[in-house]
Amino acid sequence: MAVNVGQRNVPDTPANRQLDACLKARELAEHTIRCCGNRKIFLPEYDGGITNDLLTAAKKIYICAWTANNVRVDDSAEKWQRRNKLQEEAALQCNNLLALLSLAHSLFHLKSKRVAYWAKMTIETRGLIRKWHEADVKRYGKL
Repeated sequence: MAVNVGQRNVPDTPANRQLDACLKARELAEHTIRCCGNRKIFLPEYDGGITNDLLTAAKKIYICAWTANNVRVDDSAEKWQRRNKLQEEAALQCNNLLALLSLAHSLFHLKSKRVAYWAKMTIETRGLIRKWHEADVKRYGKL
């Protein structure tokens, strides 16, 4: 019998944490690009002021998570430090995106429901990145 993806019993393994964080970061970046592409709401004259910052933050979250996922640590302290910094940068960019969303909410008169969904996605992404980071600290922290 087929089981919906969201209802599958997927084990909480390091590989799944990485995958979850990367997929959620990608979903957030795609959502941000789609939202900011709506020129009826995100007016072109604000591109340099906030729209580009929203896009940059969302893309940085995804790129940092993607790059961190592709750093194979093995037993290298140098690689662990690189991965660690990328994970921390991704989480920091989530915080920046939340701050920018707050500005955009008032500046563009966005509906609270839209901002709440967008912020929820950002917070979930940050949570998955932090969970992955914490697991990596336990795994590689002694290198």
